[in-house]
Amino acid sequence: LSTASDSPPIPPPDLTAGSAVVYNPYDDMILYQKNAEQPFGLASISKIMTAIVALEHIGEHDVIEIHKEAVGMEGNEGGLLVGEHFTLRNLILLMLAASSNDSAAAIAEHVGMLYGAHSFEESQRVFAALMNETAQKQGYLHTHFENPTGLDADENAGIASNVSTAIETAHLIAYALRYPLISALHTVPSILYSEEGTPHSFSSTHEILVNESGIISGKTGFTDTAGGTLATAAKIPFGKLSIIVVLDSTRLGRFEDTRHV
Repeated sequence: LSTASDSPPIPPPDLTAGSAVVYNPYDDMILYQKNAEQPFGLASISKIMTAIVALEHIGEHDVIEIHKEAVGMEGNEGGLLVGEHFTLRNLILLMLAASSNDSAAAIAEHVGMLYGAHSFEESQRVFAALMNETAQKQGYLHTHFENPTGLDADENAGIASNVSTAIETAHLIAYALRYPLISALHTVPSILYSEEGTPHSFSSTHEILVNESGIISGKTGFTDTAGGTLATAAKIPFGKLSIIVVLDSTRLGRFEDTRHV
């Protein structure tokens, strides 16, 4: 009679990603890993930390004015307009679902000014310092942020502005899921409103979150330097929670990598 030990080992998945991890935060167990402790660029997964820092320093219903410097950030996801006002809640939803750089910069500007900044540029640096302070408090030794968006400061240099490891990113996602606003991104509507009543329609960048059941939250990322990155929180089967992080993949490969692990 054969036994379980006689069965051939299951081969590891063939991933595009340079790094990946599947983490069970309930039992603090790593279910799968590939180069999980090697730092890579985060790209827009950084916005998860932006959301955490904002929620820990101001109220979800605080109103934020949109200024031209934020609107001038690369990308126009969410279609923010100079002079509009949004609650922090709606800016976070736009930032995480549509990956709005404008929203991230506006949030950082607002919080940074409250903490002593005197210019837009200084506000982004002050906010990044708060992001790093939070990372240090959580014990993330290989996580570092230069800005709230995940954009690379100098793509020609080939150096990612924000970096982390797959396992530290998985811990970051687990930490973020304590906030109901972040843990239920699968319920985000496709239209959000400014305080002036202007509708802003958008599409989620996380195709797995949108199209597959059991996925509750997550964040995409892509820059030329970082490549494709993806964080996904799944309750499959029901009652179990797995956090899947892939780093150093491609724009399309990050989704296939996540499905394969």
